[in-house]
Amino acid sequence: MYMDFSQLIDYIFVFFVIRSTNEKISYHFIHSKPSLVFENVSTLGIFLKAIIHFLLFSIIQHKCTMFNINSPPEPCTISNLIQILAPYVSILRKHCTSCTISIPYVSIADISYLLVRSAADKWTTAIDINVYSKNQQFRLFNSVKYGKNNPLIPSITFPFASSLQYSSSDILEKSLITLIEDHQIPKIYFKNKNFIIHFSPYSSSTTTIPQNLLNIKLINDHIEHSCFLNLDTNTNTNQNSSSSLHLNKSNKLDLSIPDIRIFIIFVQNIITSDPSHQVYIRSCFRGTYNNNLLFFNIAGYYKYCPKKKDHHQHNNVDIIINIKNYTYSIRCKDPECNNTILSWKKIK
Repeated sequence: MYMDFSQLIDYIFVFFVIRSTNEKISYHFIHSKPSLVFENVSTLGIFLKAIIHFLLFSIIQHKCTMFNINSPPEPCTISNLIQILAPYVSILRKHCTSCTISIPYVSIADISYLLVRSAADKWTTAIDINVYSKNQQFRLFNSVKYGKNNPLIPSITFPFASSLQYSSSDILEKSLITLIEDHQIPKIYFKNKNFIIHFSPYSSSTTTIPQNLLNIKLINDHIEHSCFLNLDTNTNTNQNSSSSLHLNKSNKLDLSIPDIRIFIIFVQNIITSDPSHQVYIRSCFRGTYNNNLLFFNIAGYYKYCPKKKDHHQHNNVDIIINIKNYTYSIRCKDPECNNTILSWKKIK
């Protein structure tokens, strides 16, 4: 199966820039007038991570007069690849403009621009690969953050550059990643650890394949041989199996206690609402001074902060249940957060 590589270039290299401060530049994708769509946002998240892993690993594998390092002996995460490449970014950008990999029209120098310095002066990916989740449709064109004046600056190849000829509803519909209104557009699914492009009976999947098409088998082969899924993705696309996964790891729960048994499903529903967060209940205990409180300690990748209304990078959280008032609160353990005053919600 093949996909239009120019579309991939739009995803990876054609950025729409927003400057939040003089020091910070963030890159956002606008999925516009697509030649393909995805089954859901989580699948797109895995796809982008796979592409980035493939591209960074391809840099390391390439050899030239200015760049020749040993390939890593063990499977590497994206973070590992960034650490390996960080000392060579300037060399790659300056001297590898003619070096290529197994896909056309992209040089090693081009790929090296996927790496940027963060506000903390550390190398990271230009794309925030942690934001792609079940409920997020990326940032929409012409949108701004609440109370901010920071509209996106479109690239010269952005198809809505002359946006006056498009209505707001047109732009909204054409920017949604998973909007499958046109049944002739090919759709990418992620099944059995492979990306599959599905062509409808009405699409022209048998047309001549031009040179700028990418054989998606390259990415599937890379996933299989690099152990990528075990290293860089936390997405479980099978929601039916997620509950058993999390319950099996909850090895410090005394399910003989009636109160815990009653509320465990409620807590599970909160932390597994987004399948991209591989997470489980580590333990649960009753409050020492207030026996009406149950403290569920959450482990894994659920790091939601009610005050930030987003996930931190490294904190853990408790979900506290008040069995008397039938309320709950999410307590963030990040040191930057003041947890002396908690916000409580009714359990419905």
